Amino acid sequence: MKRATLYFILLFLFLYITPFTFAQKDWAKISESEWQSNFTDVFFVDDMQGWIVGSNSAILNTTDGGKTWHPQPNRPLPFLVEFNKVHFINPKIGWIVGENGTVLKSIDGGNSWSKLVTDTRVALSGVSFVDENNGWACGDGGFVMHTKNGGISWEQQGIETNNQVESVHFVNPMVGWAAGGGGTILHTTDGGENWDFQTSATVNTLDSISMLNDKIGWSVGAGGAVVSTVDGKNWQVQQSNVPNSNGMPEPIWDVDFANPSFGLAAAEFGVILRTNDGGITWTPIKQKPVAARLQGVHMISPTEAWIVGVKSTILHTKDGGDTWDVVSSANELRAAYFHNDQLGWIVGLAGAVMHTADGGNTWIPQNSGDVFELFGVGFVDKMKGYIVGSNAALLETLDGGNTWKSVSDPGDEGHGRAKRIQFGGPNSWKSAMGCYAMSFASPTHAWAVGETGKVMKTENGGESWTGVDIDTNFTGAGFNNLYGVHFLNENIGWIVGTAGTIAKTEDGGKTWSIQMGYAELQDVYAISPKKVWTAGHQGTIMHSSDSGENWTEQTVPTDENLNAILFVNEHDGWATGDKGIILKTTDAGVTWLRHNTVTINNLREIVKAPNGTLWIIGDATTILRY
Repeated sequence: MKRATLYFILLFLFLYITPFTFAQKDWAKISESEWQSNFTDVFFVDDMQGWIVGSNSAILNTTDGGKTWHPQPNRPLPFLVEFNKVHFINPKIGWIVGENGTVLKSIDGGNSWSKLVTDTRVALSGVSFVDENNGWACGDGGFVMHTKNGGISWEQQGIETNNQVESVHFVNPMVGWAAGGGGTILHTTDGGENWDFQTSATVNTLDSISMLNDKIGWSVGAGGAVVSTVDGKNWQVQQSNVPNSNGMPEPIWDVDFANPSFGLAAAEFGVILRTNDGGITWTPIKQKPVAARLQGVHMISPTEAWIVGVKSTILHTKDGGDTWDVVSSANELRAAYFHNDQLGWIVGLAGAVMHTADGGNTWIPQNSGDVFELFGVGFVDKMKGYIVGSNAALLETLDGGNTWKSVSDPGDEGHGRAKRIQFGGPNSWKSAMGCYAMSFASPTHAWAVGETGKVMKTENGGESWTGVDIDTNFTGAGFNNLYGVHFLNENIGWIVGTAGTIAKTEDGGKTWSIQMGYAELQDVYAISPKKVWTAGHQGTIMHSSDSGENWTEQTVPTDENLNAILFVNEHDGWATGDKGIILKTTDAGVTWLRHNTVTINNLREIVKAPNGTLWIIGDATTILRY
């Protein structure tokens, strides 16, 4: 009797606990950037205490040499603006400037900030203080203003130029420089009462000026411009040797020197320049830690420096720039692929590639060698894979992503010089367009789609790629941007895009049936030759159960843009989109319900690993697992 009673108690507990246990399965956050801002400047008063500022009123502070960074002030500021520069004269007193004439001041190391009255709406791009009282700020339209009382009041100074003044640097209360549009360099010896033009030897916009003293300084800017002076009067051009990733020299956004010999400059696409001889020779650091725009640099010593940039980028070196620690980076992730339960890849903007070899527990960056947007990824086998993206990017790896090389020629402009990519006839120009998605139907057959109706395929595992004309009947779909592609097998596949474009082939791309007129569609997924779903703007989900002959718009509990859709069987499906939206259905989409989410970031892709694990990726390095 006691055994029977115990049995029923245990059975009851099992039945009670088991559903609860199953219900606990949910999306888990594997990765997400702690900071979500474009950082614009970094400044240290000593080797321990420093600040970073950026968009969305971001202010970060460290008091332990960058081991930890904390937001300031303790309560969020009651406004959102982009801060452009920060300057402290000691560990307690500092200023920040930004858009809409914003100037903030702190007298307690940034624990609290006061918004100062400036009587201007000018976007302020530079600030320089020499003591507690005397400071200058600069900005649009030849604007420079000066304070004699620490910022309580400001007075605009007269400058005979309408060019934007991007940067200002004073070395004492009397002597200072300013730099800006059209190669403008201005100099004053009376605290800014009078400004004189100096010949910069360049017509490029100068975005930053940095003076070591009243004689020696440098200014950098657009077109890879670097100019320097050793007497405070005459400026000479230095060869920056920046790369030409976009067909022209990268712009350089900031520069700083530890002494007259050693300096660093921060540039576009993650380029870091270094000099050991005062700028006579500048050399780009070979192994770029990130590909994002780098906007601020501060040297603490000849060996230690900090660099910040867009996408929450924070970089730190202790060996003069030989190696860099990526303290923070918010990659905008766009596509994911799992070759097996252990091996997976994720790609995104600014050439981002991440790889896992342990089923997604850890993700390690790989160097794509590309600086533009990457939108699709797939592998032939565990070693050979391909990535597609903007600027006609088609990248190939033969060693599991340790190295990537370009198959395409971004400078080809549709002339057919990329031997392994062939677009014939009147569509040859499409070879120069970018791709937005990729689908592997089998290890040998893959498709990529993109800008202005670009479609290409491979039937030999990526050895060659051929352009495909899906619009031989001239419906107009051949000029629409195509955002989603999914092939069930080597013959049956779907493509979707702008203007509600839906294209289907049942013969491997020889012929296509095309429909248009729906909302903009971002993704498509077929669970069988007959049953297919599409997702797109303003909460659009459409379903066909007859191979696309007819489409039914399904009721969805959101108006947010949906960017990806996936079904694990004929009944259970998922969709995801902007602002962290996750939808689930268990009845083939007759009803869609909002699912618990763990992020507010835009979500871009959902994929299934062979073992059934689901993955969602998105902005700010967001990686979710289910």
